[in-house]
Amino acid sequence: MMNSYQQTNQNYLKNQVMSASPAQLITMLIAGGIKNVKQAQTAIAVGDVIKTHDKLINAQDIIMELRYSVKEEIDAELSHQLITMYEYMYNQLVLANVNQDVAKIAEVEQLLMDLLTTWKQIETQV
Repeated sequence: MMNSYQQTNQNYLKNQVMSASPAQLITMLIAGGIKNVKQAQTAIAVGDVIKTHDKLINAQDIIMELRYSVKEEIDAELSHQLITMYEYMYNQLVLANVNQDVAKIAEVEQLLMDLLTTWKQIETQV
């Protein structure tokens, strides 16, 4: 059962998603990916294997959502590059989860941060 604070936050997030542009949705997903990989790094640092796993699975799900949001018909070359990068990040997170590898998580975090910067620039131009 949710308390009123959790319900308010959930309603706020739902309203944000429902009123967001496609570019804003992408930035929200990327930000969620960053949040989850940071939380996974913290969980590894304190030895919480279960939380690490859960946060990395969340990040993997977000990356797959990003991967399948790519519209390949618009620009085949750029689409291929994005898909390749998303699949690379996904695979790095799988390996990080298996091996509790902070370096792989940090690499994915940096890639996501770079993507977020790019998408925020795109957002301002749209």
